[in-house]
Parts: sequence; structure tokens; C-alpha cells
Amino acid sequence: MDKHHSQHGSLRWSHGFLAVALMFILFAFLLSSLVTSQYVVLYLQKEMFPNSTLSSSNVTTCNFNTSTEEYRERTAVQKAASVFNIYKTLVENLPAVIVSGVIGGLSDKYGRTRILIYITTLTTLSGCLSSVIIYLEVDVYYLLFSSFLYSLGSGLYGLLSICFAYMSDVTSPGKQRTLMITLLEASLGIGLAVSGFVSGFIIDSVGFFYASICVCAAAFCSMLVVVLFLPNSRPPNMLLSGTSTIENARASFVFYFRASPKRHKYILAIIIFMTAAFSILGKPTIEILYQLNAPFCWTSVKVGYYSAMSTLAKMILGVASVKILQKFFMEESVAILSGISGMAACVLEAFAINDVMLFLVPVIGFLSMIVLPMTRAILSKLTPADRQGKRLFNTSND
Repeated sequence: MDKHHSQHGSLRWSHGFLAVALMFILFAFLLSSLVTSQYVVLYLQKEMFPNSTLSSSNVTTCNFNTSTEEYRERTAVQKAASVFNIYKTLVENLPAVIVSGVIGGLSDKYGRTRILIYITTLTTLSGCLSSVIIYLEVDVYYLLFSSFLYSLGSGLYGLLSICFAYMSDVTSPGKQRTLMITLLEASLGIGLAVSGFVSGFIIDSVGFFYASICVCAAAFCSMLVVVLFLPNSRPPNMLLSGTSTIENARASFVFYFRASPKRHKYILAIIIFMTAAFSILGKPTIEILYQLNAPFCWTSVKVGYYSAMSTLAKMILGVASVKILQKFFMEESVAILSGISGMAACVLEAFAINDVMLFLVPVIGFLSMIVLPMTRAILSKLTPADRQGKRLFNTSND
């Protein structure tokens, strides 16, 4: 990594440990999602229909006849799993949205590295708690306690906001920062892809409990990388230590309401980002239920393969396309192309009737993910370098 001087410091090779920590934590994130989603379905099958063939292992049949008892049982389990997912999503995301809204400002005061330690520690504890719940085979709704613990660390949202603020600290605005943000997205893709490839084999070979232990171990490795190797992005004298926690929390929202020439641009960009994230981040859990049920009835291994292929297509091929697309299009145009790719993929997935059609979905939608880094890059350019965490507006300057 070439040394690059920014307003606050320099881009050094040691800053690359941020990508390593992200790969570990994203590996844990996806593996946890895959393990939990499939474990919940298996648990509910045994709980609701203990004498059914669905509850036995090595079931390979996939009867799509709606009049059969097997189909009715699968549908009932799918509905029950969907209800659980609703509660899990609420518990996992509502507190995380609140925490992530203030955590950027807190990172301005205490430093990005300290906040990353806080997030990875809670993620580790959440994974370990899930392991205990799965080992004891108690009601799956106890997993909501694990989800709540994860959300107190701001979840994936807060993690990414701090990581991108960290990268903004050591880069300058423009294409160089856009490229570094996109490369950071690629490191996420590597962690997700590896997790997808190995998840099915881990679950099949050692079961859900030890797969959950792997989640805990990966999150712990991420925490160790941050603690032992990741340098601070800002020197101590540049932290906003004189401001109170309430001021930092307030600064995370004030620019939406305070008069400024950039306010409407911020609001429009954040609406675009939220809409894209709603489509992209909300799909995986539903996709797993879709794949486990008729007419596909996939195994854990095939679910993992699809997850890995989807990740590779979106976050490796898609990210690799950014540099080429930037030569011909503005960032806003690249984001539009990304949206078109995502829409086409969703339409195909809705009408898929066999494995081939389903595996073509990530191929068509390989650009769908890059709308997120493009919007982040636009927001980052709107934000002064010394306000990347909380984006505090001063109307006289902005």
C-alpha cells in the first residue's frame, strides 16, 4: 500500500489490518445467519411435527404436491420460521439503528479503534451465547437474547460506519477514497464468500453447535486483530475529547434539520442508501427459507454454495467493475446501473422454478451491491474530513 498523506495522517500498510478484522467479523456474521436460520427450521420441524419424516435426518424428498401432508407440514414450519424471523429482525435491528446513530459521534471522541473493540466484543459474546442456547436445545426464542446483545454493539450498520470513517481519516476525498472504500467492501466479500463456502460443510460434519462455536471464534479473532494490530486513525490530540457524550450523539442527527446548502443532498443520499439497504440486506434470511422449502428443498451445503456464489458475484465481480465503470460514468450513474441490475435479479428470483434459474440470480445481479459504496462515497465527499464520524454541520463553513 503506497504511503498517502491526508489531512489527519497517512495511509500505511498497518491500516490494512482493518480489512483483516472485517473479514473475520463478516465471516462470523454470515455463518451466524446461516446457522441460525437453518437451526430454527430444524428445531421447529421437530417441535411441531415430532413424528413426521421431515424431522428425521437425511430426508431428500421434496414433494411439491399441495395436497400432501408433507407439503402442509413444510408450509407450516416455514410460516412459523417467518414469524420468528420477524421478531429476530426487530430485536436485532431496532436497537442497532439507535446505537449506530450515535456511535459515529462517539468514535470522534474516543477513537475509531476503541469503538471497534466494543463492537467486536459484543459480537463475540452474542455468538457464544447462541452456542450455549443451541447446545442446551431450549426454545429458539431464547436466541432473541443473543440478537439483542448483538444489536447493542450497533450490529453491521455501526461496524461499517466506523470502518468507513476510519478509512476516511487516512485518505483524501476523491477517486482515491472511493477506491479504498470499494476495496474495503471487497474485503467484506471475501469474508462472506469463505463463510458461505464452508458453512454447509461445517453444519453437515459437526452440527449446529460446533458451527456456532466457529462463529464465536471468528468474532474473537476479529477482536484480537483490532486490539493487537490496528493503529489509531487519528492522533490523541485530534480526538474531540472536550465534547460531552450528549453533544456527540446530537451531532449525529443535527445536520438533517439545521439549515445548510448540503442538507437536502444528505437527506436524498441517505434515503437512496436506506432504500438500497432495505432491498439488499433484507433478502438473505427470506432466501434461505425459500431455498429450504419446495420446489428446491436445498441442503445446508447447497445453501452455502449459493450464498458464496452470490457474495462472489456481488462483492468481487461487482467491486472489480467499479474501477472500469468510473472511467466512463459518474458515481451517480454507476449507482443507477447497480439498481437496474438488482431489480432484474429480483424479478428472475421471484419466478424461479428450478436450481439453474436460481443460480442465475446472482449472475444477473452482480452489480446490485455497488450502489452502497457509491452512495457512501458521495456522502463522504459531502462531509469535511474532520467530521466523518458524526458529520457535524457548521452553517458558516458548509
